[in-house]
Amino acid sequence: MKAYPHLRPESRSGRAGTRRSMIWRVHEIIKHLQARPFQSAGQLAKAIEGVSTKTILRDLKFIREEFDLPLKYHEKKHGYHFTEPVSEFAPMQLTKGELVALFVAEKAVEPLKGTRLHKLVHESLHKIAEACPESVSLQWQDLDEAFSMKATGVLKSDVAVFSQLMDAVLGHREVSFDYQKLEGRSKEPRRVQPYHVGQLQNGWYLIAHDLDRREMRKFALQRLSSLTILKARFERDPKFSVRDYLGSGFGVWSYPPNAERFEVRIRFTGWAAHVVAERHWHPSQSITPMKADGSEIEFKAELAGLEEITRWVLSHGRHAKVLAPTKLRNAVQAEARAMLES
Repeated sequence: MKAYPHLRPESRSGRAGTRRSMIWRVHEIIKHLQARPFQSAGQLAKAIEGVSTKTILRDLKFIREEFDLPLKYHEKKHGYHFTEPVSEFAPMQLTKGELVALFVAEKAVEPLKGTRLHKLVHESLHKIAEACPESVSLQWQDLDEAFSMKATGVLKSDVAVFSQLMDAVLGHREVSFDYQKLEGRSKEPRRVQPYHVGQLQNGWYLIAHDLDRREMRKFALQRLSSLTILKARFERDPKFSVRDYLGSGFGVWSYPPNAERFEVRIRFTGWAAHVVAERHWHPSQSITPMKADGSEIEFKAELAGLEEITRWVLSHGRHAKVLAPTKLRNAVQAEARAMLES
């Protein structure tokens, strides 16, 4: 028995007058030819309904060439048939939850509209969704009306350089650019080996090995200009882990492996306790309820730097109390005093 790609759904309606996905049509053609061999393209078009003979002819060619199935045309009987048995065709089947997951994945790259990555993801996900419209009652357009994801802080300048950086990362090509540091007065020229482009706290960042500074650095795409992909290629350090690099700090900041580590302990009360307990803030975090009703918790995490968590603590006002380390407690107090004095 000839086997062919296992795509998995099942058709449960004729869907006359609606747009047919190619995978669904292929499933119907194979099903009809298995039930009654030697049907012509015209007969198949009438049996399936809502599909032209020209479309059926294209699908028959696809079945023969792409699926490599033993499909032949019998000159005397004027119809198509399989010269040997084929396994049952099983198109793609998605649950409602899986379709929602695909929808969320597409919306996650919506800020990159206009790039090759967005186009590839958009087309791929819609092909998957179209392959199984009858296996779920929920349609892609229904999801557009039911769900949304707001991408805040994503700038057009990010998208402008994203495609170039993606090519450089995948091609292991060095790049040069001018970079404006947050506290810098003028742009500085940089030459780096790009390792990764990622979204952190609603902003896009390039993680790269800075050749002049001889260490990994993070660059905000919106402060990057005059990007040039160079001819020089590089080999990635096999020991470098993006997960470890990003996990060293709290938020956007990252620190070298030998940076001092702090065990952070913060007591949250009231509304802040509920907000903090409801989200995942850091890979090393642990949250301990101090009261049964959840109105008081203790947040604990191991961090390599305290700059961003200082601002995080301040954002919760009187409902956050630093228990450790002393360095963080002092930093919060100093910043609070400076706010009052400014």
